[in-house]
Amino acid sequence: MIEKRLDGYQDYGLEDPYSIFVFAMNAPQTREKYTTRLDRFFRFVNIQGNTIQERCKAFAKISKNDNIWALNNVRKFLQVYKERVERKEITGATIRNYVKSIKLFCEMDDILIPWKKIKREVFIGIRYAEWISRS
Repeated sequence: MIEKRLDGYQDYGLEDPYSIFVFAMNAPQTREKYTTRLDRFFRFVNIQGNTIQERCKAFAKISKNDNIWALNNVRKFLQVYKERVERKEITGATIRNYVKSIKLFCEMDDILIPWKKIKREVFIGIRYAEWISRS
């Protein structure tokens, strides 16, 4: 929804957390993958809303008031995926892709999460060729 502002410029809705997130990506394929992963994360942590836009807004609102809550939910989500890597259901690169999606959303919406801690706590993934050689 693009609206004309009083000063003549167009408003692209960049105050909306979802719009800010999508604005950070150029390629449509990237937008689709990142949005799907982010939505899966929101559903895992039980963020309510009928659309991804509503879930983004709800998560951003809660997280800006309580970044420890956000950090704990990111940890909880990634821990489940780390266990799936250990059971060899998915590769570590899958976790890395989720981290990239969640991190981009948080960074674009000024949600403070200590990503260095997350990287140390969670197996972030290795290249596919390295994973095959270790199997």
